[in-house]
Amino acid sequence: MSITWIVVANARHARIFAQNGPNKALELVQESALDEDAAAMPESVGRASPRRGQPERNGARSFAHQIGNELCSGRSRGRFSRAILVAPPAFMGLLNAELDAPTASLVSNRLDKDYTRSQTQELSGHLSQCLCI
Repeated sequence: MSITWIVVANARHARIFAQNGPNKALELVQESALDEDAAAMPESVGRASPRRGQPERNGARSFAHQIGNELCSGRSRGRFSRAILVAPPAFMGLLNAELDAPTASLVSNRLDKDYTRSQTQELSGHLSQCLCI
């Protein structure tokens, strides 16, 4: 059976769903959120204050790294054989940069959208062109 992971993320929230075959419903595998305290901390104590917006960018990079690690781990454990990434364009770039080559090769579709607030049923509709439903 071919399992597809669908990653729906933005710079602050992420959900990973699995679809376990044709005509199967999406199942939530994991949900995570950016740790706001860690994102607000400067990279190093004693340095000049970061420019406005720098902590948010650092937080987004760190969050993309976390999601990339989850995907790499899932791939290496054989938890999925195909992936679909759904994220706003700026975060999609960060996320793509965090994927190793074997994991990136399993990504069949990339949608530059922010569907993090979509309900599961609504998400299935948005992704109907990519999913076997």
